[in-house]
This record gives sequence, structure tokens and C-alpha cells, in this order.
Amino acid sequence: MPRQLTKRGHRLAFSNGILLLSAGGIILVAITAGSVEHLVAFYAPGVFTGFTLAGFGMSRYFTRTKPKNWKVKVAVNTVAGSVSLAIVIIFSVVKFTEGAWLVLVTAPILVMTFLRLRRQYSREQEALSVKTSEERATSMARHDVTIFVDSVDIATVGAVRYARSLKPHKIKAVHFVIDDRRAEDIQEAWAKSDALEDVQLDLIDCPDRRIANSALEYAIRKTEKPDVELTILLPRRSYSRFLGRLLHDQTAEEIAAPISQLQRVVATIVPFDVNKITSGKPLVVQHEKAVLTTVASQEKAKPAQEAPKVFAPVTHYAEDITPIGKIEWRKRSKVHGRVTSISTAPRGSAPMLQVEVWDETGGITLNFLGRREIAGLEVGMEMRAEGMVGEEEGQLTILNPSYELLV
Repeated sequence: MPRQLTKRGHRLAFSNGILLLSAGGIILVAITAGSVEHLVAFYAPGVFTGFTLAGFGMSRYFTRTKPKNWKVKVAVNTVAGSVSLAIVIIFSVVKFTEGAWLVLVTAPILVMTFLRLRRQYSREQEALSVKTSEERATSMARHDVTIFVDSVDIATVGAVRYARSLKPHKIKAVHFVIDDRRAEDIQEAWAKSDALEDVQLDLIDCPDRRIANSALEYAIRKTEKPDVELTILLPRRSYSRFLGRLLHDQTAEEIAAPISQLQRVVATIVPFDVNKITSGKPLVVQHEKAVLTTVASQEKAKPAQEAPKVFAPVTHYAEDITPIGKIEWRKRSKVHGRVTSISTAPRGSAPMLQVEVWDETGGITLNFLGRREIAGLEVGMEMRAEGMVGEEEGQLTILNPSYELLV
């Protein structure tokens, strides 16, 4: 039976079921114009079918349990079930053309539907059951929080405030770049905000313009290590129901749905009621002055992911270029690829810029210490870099390489 019909109201009655039966009764009365002769054709087969099932069911129960005088009880219930079955057959034949045919057709369909629903509920319950092999540890070695941002506003600040309350190992904000100008505006606004000075903002290229796919790939990369738990916060701005759906793009659910299927990843939607502000209702905001200890938030591991699918051809000096997938530790190498991610250290920490470059064979992180930006560098452009290949937490990096931006 559908779960909606099993819900009880405040008077402990099955309110939804009562309303459904009432609506069905009203429809039947309207169709038959209140004719008792026609209503009996609907009523009798259903009622006596219930009596038949009850009689034979009790007979089977007493046969299995064998209580005191069980043979008499079996006989009585068997007779009751047989008589009820005979009445069902008689009514079905006599009243067939007067509406009994509808009961005979719909009853098997409803039974099959309810059996299918039961199997579906059983599969869902089995999927949600806690298995020993899938139980998570009560403690995590590392818990990171990432906030997906599309603008710098009070909703984003609220999401950052909530992220701090989770006390993670690292808090990071990520913006998937679809519009370069908008990405620059977000980066500039982020740098100017005092409330966000201790949170690192990463700009990640989204070449196919499908944010949900890029978000899924990001979550997979960040949970590559088995001891890392990732919480992704999605600020959702709630507008009026009609105009909100018409004027604003609601993508939080689309992003959260595939991410939630990953192990060790939790996607949390952080709602913010914009309609309450625009409606003129009073909104109480408490300002708290907190002393924040800024820690250098640096990307410590180069994510492992599939190489991006779109690449411009390598131009001149191809003979000096080493494929990124073939570079070796402690050897000087020159690499060429497309910039897929730019990470800037928070304003309150030591200046550092991290640039992720990929070619067809793999990717590498370029660490530029002592600077927060490179003039002309944008996500999606080509870049050539040369330097000594180092290692950071098992991942290859190049520290302060010489570089060339290719237009």
C-alpha cells in the first residue's frame, strides 16, 4: 500500500485513506445518480471478497497454530469463506452488466499494483539497511568542506558561517568557470570581503558547461584517499514560488543528486529565504565579532582525474615539451597544457598561487610562492612552464616555475 495512505492524522485516523474513499464514493454516487440497484453491484463484490479472504485466512491460521478446538474454528471459518465466495460469484454474474464488471477488472489490477509497490518498498528498505561491510567509522581521519559559489552575497556568507561550525580540516570555496568575466568579478569580490578572508577560493574550468558533471568529478578527486570525508555545501536562495521558478535557475538539487550517490561525500543544501527580505518582513540579523585565526589554506594534493577532453594543438617548441604523464621526480621538465584550475591562498595567509595544468597524458600543479595572481592568467587558456619537478604528499608539483602564457 502506498505510504501516503498509511499516514495518520492528528486524530490517529488514516486521513488520506478516508479522503480517497470519500472522493471515490462521491464519484460513484454521481455516476449512478444515487441508484441503489447500481451501487450494490459495486458494493457487494468488494465487501464479500473481504469476507472471503477473512474466512479462509482465519482457517489457515487455525490450521497452522492448532489452538484449543481448532478443528471447529477451522470448519466455521471455512464455511463462512465458502458462502462469501459463492455470493461474490453470484453477484458477479447477475450484476455483471450493471457495474460488477468494473470491480472484476480493477480488483486484479489493484492487487498487482500493490504487490509491485511492496516489492519496490522492500528493495528500497534493503538498499537503506546498514550492512557491516558498509558501516562508516565513528571517527574520520580528515573532514573537508567545500562551498560551491556562484556569487558573493549574504547567502554565501551564511554558507561559510555554517561550514566553520562543522570544524573541518579545511574549508574551501569553488566556482566553476563558465563566464570568465563573472569569475573575475567573483574573485575580486571575494578578495575584498572581510568575512571570507580566511577561505580559499578556487576557480575550476567547466569546459562542457555542465556544472553537475564538473561538481561530480571534483568530489571524486577530493575523496580519492580513503580516509577523507567531504561535505559539499550548496547555497540555495529561495524566492517566491512562481516568480522564483520563472526568473531564477535552481540548480542546487541537480548538483546534489549525483554527488550524494558517492561514498564519503555529503551534499548539503543551505537555504536562504530571499523572499522574506523582498517582502518587507522584519529580518533579525545578529552581528558577532569573532577573532579568526587565519591558517595558510593550501592545496596539498594534486587531484587525480581524467584528463580534460578538449585540447588545442601544441604549437612551437614541441620537441622540448615533456608529456605531463611522463615527467619524473627531481628532473627538470618543460610542460605544456591547458589551465583547468586556479587557486589563491586566503588573504590572511602567506601569498601563494596554485595552477593546475593538464594535457592528454595527465595533470600537474604549479606552485607560485609569494604571489596571489599572474597577470593575464585565466582558466581555460594554454600555458607552458619549466622547472624542477618536486613532490608534495605523493603528488608531483613544480615550485616557482618559469612560465609562458599562450594566447
